[in-house]
Amino acid sequence: MASSSLSMKLLVDTKREKVLFAEASKAVVDFLFTLLQLPLGAVVKLLTKKHVVGCLGNLYSSVQNLDPTYMQPNKHYNTP
Repeated sequence: MASSSLSMKLLVDTKREKVLFAEASKAVVDFLFTLLQLPLGAVVKLLTKKHVVGCLGNLYSSVQNLDPTYMQPNKHYNTP
């Protein structure tokens, strides 16, 4: 089994505690979207933010609010 490394660079505004820019490897993006395809996504939608463990609620909300121009709904990518 081949191993792939996960890498992500973040530009963070520490005063406002916000991520301004993120650059991630394809493996990271594939991993995040795989998490969102799990039935866990249905659970996250049912729970309020304060009840979700970690940042899954924020992640799910961010993807829901993502501008459609960044999505490619008819594209399917297979990772080796």
